[in-house]
Amino acid sequence: MRVSRRSASIAAAVAAVGLVAVGCGDDNSASDVVGSATSAVGSAAESVGSQAQSAVESITAGEDADSTASGEPSEPAADQSSAVPGPNGEEVELSGPILAKYMESGGAESPLGNATGNQEEVGDGYVAEFQGGVIAWSPDTDAHIVWGEIRVAWEADGGAGGELGFPISDEEVVPGGFRSNFQSGYITYIDGATEVVQE
Repeated sequence: MRVSRRSASIAAAVAAVGLVAVGCGDDNSASDVVGSATSAVGSAAESVGSQAQSAVESITAGEDADSTASGEPSEPAADQSSAVPGPNGEEVELSGPILAKYMESGGAESPLGNATGNQEEVGDGYVAEFQGGVIAWSPDTDAHIVWGEIRVAWEADGGAGGELGFPISDEEVVPGGFRSNFQSGYITYIDGATEVVQE
């Protein structure tokens, strides 16, 4: 609305310049008045441009705020970190893709539960342990969850630093049980039995 009123002011100023030019008999006086009025019109135009820019920025900021307020958690940036519930009521710092995966899965309210320690560097990636599972991330595999009996077998095989390496998928349901895929093989838990297969 403000931009429209300012535009009307500019139009009025331009009309005034025309009237002054027509009504003035002295050429020098007319050109002086026209010059002053033209300068005023230019200032008004700059003001409108600046107001329009502010309005656009305000609308954009409002849209950003609306998307945050919509209840959908925004994905943490690669270098973002956050304190999450840890052991004995203490807090633990998680960051980047591991933090994003943890929040995506439901955080402390998910089956992962609270973190049991800080995320640790393993090779070219990171691993974070929780009450109900592990989130492992590397640049080549992204972040994935390993839990249950498959986690037990994976950790017994050396975890992310072992022969199987990092997980390349979350656990998937297969006939009779579950399967997790890793960089160099897979682990199944079917009909109560765990099998580790290296490829």
